[in-house]
Amino acid sequence: MSVARLSLQKNPFIGLFLRASERLVLCSKHAPQNFVETVSKALEVKAVRLFVDQSPLVGLLAVMNSNGVILPDFAEAEEIRLLKKEGLNVSRLACFAPGNNILANDRAALVSPLVPRKNVRTIADCLGVEVFQHTIAGINTVGSSNVVTNKGVFACNDASETDLKFLRKVFKAQIGKGTANLGSSCSGLCMAANSKGAAVGSLTTGFELQRIYDAFEYE
Repeated sequence: MSVARLSLQKNPFIGLFLRASERLVLCSKHAPQNFVETVSKALEVKAVRLFVDQSPLVGLLAVMNSNGVILPDFAEAEEIRLLKKEGLNVSRLACFAPGNNILANDRAALVSPLVPRKNVRTIADCLGVEVFQHTIAGINTVGSSNVVTNKGVFACNDASETDLKFLRKVFKAQIGKGTANLGSSCSGLCMAANSKGAAVGSLTTGFELQRIYDAFEYE
């Protein structure tokens, strides 16, 4: 496996522009080809380049696992067609930033308590997983403050032992916690990861990288 440290147009918060699963990584159309190739190689998956409603903030506006992808309700028909062509279920929600509010792997999804209960069934059906609603460290934006793969969860640094036990039970994965990009607790905005590798912000320190390696059980 490999972990790549990089930035996009001098912005180390690359999780804003990427969304990864075990099958694909979604990348902003604005990303240079060498950036896309580096991310694709690190995660060992195909890269799909797109905007969401003309926005490059793919990481904020989409959440994805191997089964499906959730987009905001203003996502355009061409974007949906492109993702369906990749074999994904696609659902739109009246939620401005699904990537901020939903954390998902191929086993489960954790959803902000602020997401209406009526949307939980849509999320479950699209992603093909059981859905839970809860905060982590009292933070509602569970997608932007945590990262999950099929092997591990990298929780925000303020997560309690109770939070970590809950995450382990929900996602059935190894648990770790820490920061990225020189102390940012919003790890979901700093990286994209799957069980094969990760792309992390260029400011991420060696100590932070070790915590990430440990959480995701990379060798």
